[in-house]
Amino acid sequence: MMTKSLWDIAVEQHRENERENKDKKDSVLLLIGSKKGGKSSICYKFLERTETPKSSLALEYLFGRRNKGIESGKEICHIWELGGGTLFMDLLEIPITPENLWNLSVVLVLDLSKAEELWYTMQTLLDAVKKQIDRALESSKDPKAKDKLLEIAKSRIPNGHEDFSAIEPFPVPLLIIGSKYDLFQGEDFQKRKLICKSLRYIAHTYAASLMFTSTKSETLITKARVSISAMVFGTSSSKTTVSDHNKPLYICAGADSYESIGSFTTLNVENKTLPRSLEAVKNIFSSHFPQVESRNIIPDDPASDPHFKEPDIDNMRAQKKKELVEYKKKQKSIYRLNI
Repeated sequence: MMTKSLWDIAVEQHRENERENKDKKDSVLLLIGSKKGGKSSICYKFLERTETPKSSLALEYLFGRRNKGIESGKEICHIWELGGGTLFMDLLEIPITPENLWNLSVVLVLDLSKAEELWYTMQTLLDAVKKQIDRALESSKDPKAKDKLLEIAKSRIPNGHEDFSAIEPFPVPLLIIGSKYDLFQGEDFQKRKLICKSLRYIAHTYAASLMFTSTKSETLITKARVSISAMVFGTSSSKTTVSDHNKPLYICAGADSYESIGSFTTLNVENKTLPRSLEAVKNIFSSHFPQVESRNIIPDDPASDPHFKEPDIDNMRAQKKKELVEYKKKQKSIYRLNI
C-alpha cells in the first residue's frame, strides 16, 4: 500500500472542499430603510471599515468576505444598499432576482427619532420588497418555488410556538434595526413604550428579528454586526432576549409572543384588548404619530460633491463639457448663416 504524502493529502482535501462548495452560492444582503437613518454606517461597521461612509446615491454595492479557514476558503456576501428611503424602490429588481432569492436576507433600518415617518417607511419598503419577490418567483423556472420559499420562511418559527397560526413570515430572513437609539432613549416613556410595542408586533408578525442600535455605542453596534453576520454567514449570535422598553431591544425571530407584547396604550388609557392585526396596531400608532410621507428629493449631482472626487474622470468631464459648449456655439453660428 502506497503511503500518501502531505501534498497528496492536501490535494485530496482541496478537491473535496471544491465538491462540497460547488453548489453553494454567495449570500446576498439588502439594506433598506429610513433616509439618513444610518444604513451606510451600519454596513461599514459590519464590514469593519473605519472610514466615514459617503451618502448613498441610489443603489450602492459592496461585498464582504469571511475567511472560513485555510481548508475551507472564503465566503462572499454581496451587499446592496438602497439609498433615498422610498425614492428608488424600482431598483429593487437588481438585487432581488430568481437566482438570489434563496440566499437573500433583508435588513430594514428605521430611524427611531422620526416616529412620524416610521410606519410609512416600514410598510412602503417591505411591501415593495415583497412585490419584487413575487415578480422574481413568477420568473422562476421552478413552478414550486413559491411553496418552497414559504416552507423555508415558516421554518424560522419555532415548533409549537403559541402564535404559529397568526404569524405571517416574511418571504426571506428579515432583521429590523431601530437606529439612533442615543436620541430615542431621551424621549418620553409613553412614546418609547408605544414605539417599542409596535415594532415588536411588526417583527413578530413577520417572524423577523428586532434590535435597537446606535453608532455612538460600540456595544450596540457590535451586536448589530454579529446579528448581520449570523444572517448572511450562519455564524453564532446571542439568543438572550431584551424586551424591557427602558433598554435597547434585542429579540431574535420567534422569541417574542403577542401575549408578551401585551395590549397597547391609547391616549394614556390602557386598552385591555390585544390587537388582532397589523392594521389595528397601525391605527393605534398613527393616532399618536400621524404619518407623513418622507420628502423624496432627487439628490444633488454627485459630480459636484467633494466626497466623490475622481481627478481623472473630473478632468475628462470638464473637457467634454467645454467641447459641448463650443459645439453648441458652432451649431448656432451655422444656423444663423443658413437663415
